[in-house]
Amino acid sequence: MPPQVVNMELLLSSEVSAQHQIPGLEETLKVISHTKVIEPDSKSSISSHSSDNSLRRKTKRNRRFSLQHDAPKQHHPLHVIRTLLFPGGKSMAYCNDETLSSSFLILDGFMTISLVDYKDNDSISHIEDAIERWGKRLETNICVGKVSYEYRLSDEDEKSMGHLSSDSEGSQGQNEATILSQNLEKVPLVLDQEPAEDGTMLDPDRYLPPSHRMLADALKFQEYDQAVNVYEDILNSDKQRYGDNDLVCAMDYHNLGVTCLLAREFDAALFYFQEAVVFKRACLGQNDPTVSDSLVEIGILLYLRNDYSGALKIFKEVLEIYNECSYDEGVGRTCNNIGCVYYRMGDTSTALSYIQQALVCQRRSLGKSEKAESSLLNFALTLSNVGYLKLGSGHLDATAMLEESLLVLESVLGDDNSTVGKVKMNINMAKFPTDQE
Repeated sequence: MPPQVVNMELLLSSEVSAQHQIPGLEETLKVISHTKVIEPDSKSSISSHSSDNSLRRKTKRNRRFSLQHDAPKQHHPLHVIRTLLFPGGKSMAYCNDETLSSSFLILDGFMTISLVDYKDNDSISHIEDAIERWGKRLETNICVGKVSYEYRLSDEDEKSMGHLSSDSEGSQGQNEATILSQNLEKVPLVLDQEPAEDGTMLDPDRYLPPSHRMLADALKFQEYDQAVNVYEDILNSDKQRYGDNDLVCAMDYHNLGVTCLLAREFDAALFYFQEAVVFKRACLGQNDPTVSDSLVEIGILLYLRNDYSGALKIFKEVLEIYNECSYDEGVGRTCNNIGCVYYRMGDTSTALSYIQQALVCQRRSLGKSEKAESSLLNFALTLSNVGYLKLGSGHLDATAMLEESLLVLESVLGDDNSTVGKVKMNINMAKFPTDQE
């Protein structure tokens, strides 16, 4: 049975004097230790030893409470808690309950735009390079998530818990809890290593449901069409299990957008990212950083469609969100993307200003992220963008910046990578400009 806790914020907001003394504490605790309460039915409990070893969410439809017929009202634990905290009998507290959803994968999208010397602004080459980078370091782009829920009973339900049930199960109450908040919890996942003892790295075979293990395998072998099919089934299943307006389903929409992006289904990807934004905002609020994860991908898709004004609007909205929460790494990535948009719009000076600002933010955030390699890769892409812009403007330090980015890119992506190859080409252009004419 999950722990039931008193909402301390509501307790503190009630009109109770801080000078109250708690009478009969020892006797009251003895009552608690000898009082029996019927547990919620099995449908609403969390199973910690299920076949997929994942925690199952207690749904609000099945969450019911009842008192034992032979337990006097004054001996019920909830009544005892009220007596302990509010001897005068006045309480504004609700019975809260926190539960967790099942584990699921969370996928990062492309996040960062890279400028390279494509003829005719070839969007297909942009996308192919981004897909190659994504698949090269899969473990830097995925983690395991759970959604935690905080419930509260309504006023009527709380009052009904103070009375004995006079009938059998049919009158034990249809007490339903409403969700106060939903919060996303993330832990990195590495597919090819042993899980760490401190829980900072998870083994997919132990912590993921079968459908998500199947998805992890499809992503590992870059079978992106299959990944889309698996995720469509996951979304439909989660809708039935949690309801349409749940944060788990909002994350499913985002993940479907990422898999469609990898499978080159760009219209579907745009639709799913837009749905993810709508449902994330409904669950988390208008400006939660998790919302910006999906907004960024919408901006990148608009950029790749040459809709620069639309992309710029989205990226500036994301930048505002990241600035509000002082998230340097997100600010850096977004400034880089804004700079890339300005470059494609023909404003090179504004582009260089934004991308140099991005570099400062990303340097400051290095070493602070749980996904160190992902942060390092995004930093190297930004560094190569600065070098590329300086190369086009004739700056003398372009070569040094491109070479610094190349060292990092090779350490993360290896030598056999198209992005690495294009940075090498830019270095050769900087060193031997006459050979390129």
